[in-house]
Amino acid sequence: MASDFFTDVASMTLSKTLDAASVRQKSIANNIANAETPGYKRSYVPFEEELRSVLSRKTAHNVREGLRKLTPVALLDTISPSNASGNNVNIDAEIAELAKISLKHRAAAVLLEGKISMLRSAIMEGKR
Repeated sequence: MASDFFTDVASMTLSKTLDAASVRQKSIANNIANAETPGYKRSYVPFEEELRSVLSRKTAHNVREGLRKLTPVALLDTISPSNASGNNVNIDAEIAELAKISLKHRAAAVLLEGKISMLRSAIMEGKR
């Protein structure tokens, strides 16, 4: 993971965002696959709220420590209304969420690639 190599807040945040997108994509794929399974409860990943909480800490050290410990996990949605079979997956909402997460994943990847490219460039310049 990039967070093992970069300790700056921006890189750690981007790395954790990629981790969360991966967990969320798996969760959504599982929800879509089980859209017709009786009694199935959809899962979701409440990452942004946790990330906001970590980033609001007072010192950079506390933010970095919070980011190191931040692990995106999928939780069961027991609140959303279920259909007659007890399933609470809304296929349209899941597909829309998947599209949104794909965009977030790509944006975070591009930004992190840019940071890596700058570091690579600095290293190569130092070799001259």
